[in-house]
Amino acid sequence: MGFLATVNEKFGASRVGRYFKTEERKTTLWQELRAGTVTFLTIAYILSVNANILSDTGGPCTSADCTGPDKSFSCRFTDPGYQACVDETRKSLITATAASSLLGCVIMGVAANMPVALAPGMGLNAYFTYNVVGFYGTKNVSYQEALAAIFIEGWIFVIISAIGVRQKIIGMLPRTLALAMAAGIGLFLAHIGYQGSQGIGLVVGDGATLVTLGGCSVESQVHPYYIADTTGICTPVPNGPPPPNLPPEGPNYECPTWKLNSGPLWMGLGCLAIMSILMSRNFKGAIIVGIAVTTIISWIPGHAASYLGPSSTILGGIGGDGESRWEYFRNVVAVPSIKKTGGALSFSNFASGDLWLALITFLYVDFFDATGTLFSMANFINNFIPGFVDPKTNNFPGSTLAYCSDGLSIVIGSLMGTSPVTVFVESATGIREGGRTGLTALMVAFWMFVALWFTPIIASIPTYCTGPALILTGALMMINVVKIDWNDINKAVPAFLTISIMPLTYSISYGVIGGVVSFILLHAIKWVCDKLSDRTNGAFGYCTPPQAPEGAHAPAAKQPEEYSVGGKPSDNSVSNGEAAASEATEKANPVLPLSKPGESIV
Repeated sequence: MGFLATVNEKFGASRVGRYFKTEERKTTLWQELRAGTVTFLTIAYILSVNANILSDTGGPCTSADCTGPDKSFSCRFTDPGYQACVDETRKSLITATAASSLLGCVIMGVAANMPVALAPGMGLNAYFTYNVVGFYGTKNVSYQEALAAIFIEGWIFVIISAIGVRQKIIGMLPRTLALAMAAGIGLFLAHIGYQGSQGIGLVVGDGATLVTLGGCSVESQVHPYYIADTTGICTPVPNGPPPPNLPPEGPNYECPTWKLNSGPLWMGLGCLAIMSILMSRNFKGAIIVGIAVTTIISWIPGHAASYLGPSSTILGGIGGDGESRWEYFRNVVAVPSIKKTGGALSFSNFASGDLWLALITFLYVDFFDATGTLFSMANFINNFIPGFVDPKTNNFPGSTLAYCSDGLSIVIGSLMGTSPVTVFVESATGIREGGRTGLTALMVAFWMFVALWFTPIIASIPTYCTGPALILTGALMMINVVKIDWNDINKAVPAFLTISIMPLTYSISYGVIGGVVSFILLHAIKWVCDKLSDRTNGAFGYCTPPQAPEGAHAPAAKQPEEYSVGGKPSDNSVSNGEAAASEATEKANPVLPLSKPGESIV
């Protein structure tokens, strides 16, 4: 028995191992630590990205921070003193992001024993910045007041989780939508991994088709401006500074020419190839190896995919260019501080309708987003531990504590100065790597603690080295679509809407809402039609289901609703007729095995 095997065995038999149920969930200490490392690497981008987005609010900086004689609101856009305050706010937000994620992961890991990571969520941070507070505070809600709204939202989450509201809503979720949510999140992950701002840059924007093939070099990229109020740019001042309503260029871009010509794109595709090949050979740690190898290569200056150094033309990250990233990277260690953003809440403006609108929006978006993501992660675990999710109630071990942990993390994040903290869909990468318990979340917390001090190193991991992990995990999560009854249009349409809306609207919550509403509508119409047909002896012919044409193939045997997501049916759950139909179908259409006996197909 090797050293690692001995450590794993002793840990599993220890009191800590029994608390985290490592043997019960068929995992080991080493497997959990590896999974936590993979999860951290795939969410490490949030440290710099979240800080860059939230710093566009100006944070607690005001016009009084302007050093010039002009102290009006417009000084925020040109004054070096205000810009220096924003730079300090950005550094504080990096610490706030890491610290809020650290505490959220500790709470989730210890209390709920779930292998998921929490951090300030993408999408909500953009809504917080550009819709609630505005660029440098151009909206009617201040940064401090928006944090107060998030603080209240977090406590509302804790209360409705403690009394079981979130669990009851999930318990009413049809199995079809549960499967579709998991598959939709898989596509959503892949969509993130394809993009340039958080992935490899294969998919970019397009003015005519919205999205198209990308991979162009920086010189060929066309970045758009996102302007909330056009009145300020209609009368430009000759030879003067940019008007206040003209923000910096957006991170997304179009590729009019020279597609598939980008070094980062091919580096990302190479990383995806490394991960896929190693995973096909059942190599443990395939995702870590892929990220590590390509990250080290990207840190070498002088080639087309170099992330550091003056020769790098890649945009983004701390400072926005290769030379600034290199100077920041050379610091290696940074002393953490949240003095600019910590405790910056203000409850003075709750008479404002704009603030209440923001609070309600945060609440419902976060509710569907976080609840749907956490439930889908539990379903993904169910693929590896059949029975992890109760097929009748949709509950999973520690569900109440998991939902409460999510709410407490939102409260903690607001106190540190960041937008709502939520469960990250990238947690699926760690689950795929073997994460089954809260030890995975604790490992993420450990790396977040390291990131507090070594932010220059962690923030220098390029997104095109972590994006492939999202694409690969998305592919693996698509296994759920084969369990959906596509022959029943009343189930197929809501499932398809759920799956497709998530990536196309860049929102998990919109996908959940679209699926639930369509499911209710279609089944309500079916119920009315059935009642009318029963009471009129079939006089309403439109409500009578059409008969299959002669010679048509019979639909596949219906899967019983009590199947768990990724689990197996009970011995008594399939009737003799269904078993015979299944046997006949298998003989007519033999299915090639996807794995060796005893191995998971995932």
